[in-house]
Amino acid sequence: MKRILVAVLVIAFVAASGAAYAKKKRVINTVGGALIPGLGLAIDASYDPQLDNFAAGYKVLNVAIINNSFNIIEMSPQRDGWWIKTKAGDKKYKLVSDLRSEDPDAWRNLPDRAKNLVTYPLLLPIGARQVIDLFVPANVPVEDFDKVIVFINSLNTTVEVLARQ
Repeated sequence: MKRILVAVLVIAFVAASGAAYAKKKRVINTVGGALIPGLGLAIDASYDPQLDNFAAGYKVLNVAIINNSFNIIEMSPQRDGWWIKTKAGDKKYKLVSDLRSEDPDAWRNLPDRAKNLVTYPLLLPIGARQVIDLFVPANVPVEDFDKVIVFINSLNTTVEVLARQ
């Protein structure tokens, strides 16, 4: 009887400590394209000035994200956050992941076919390779960016990615 009680207490302790670990916010620094240990994700970003006129008032930053984990990753345009830092490193610039809710006028002016292509994903399935188009206000010097910062709410984790360009 004591062995069963001890086993139950050990299992309860391990489960409680795992749940507490999952609730802690983490910040992970990595290089673009590298597999992020513990998450099974790889993230990289690139800027192409040819897309500057795609949405009025915005430039487009393409972010590639690969899910090599054994989990489906939940994404949320309302709760996830995306930023860039420039080479000067003095300021963090917020990116728009959901143009539909952030700037409805710019969204309405996009061609219907393009709207399906730039919609923020809600899930990253196992093994997915997804390109996310993020919108950068036109006054932000995106051509000088060197770091992408993402907060993925479902993982409660911030990842700072040194971009490879």
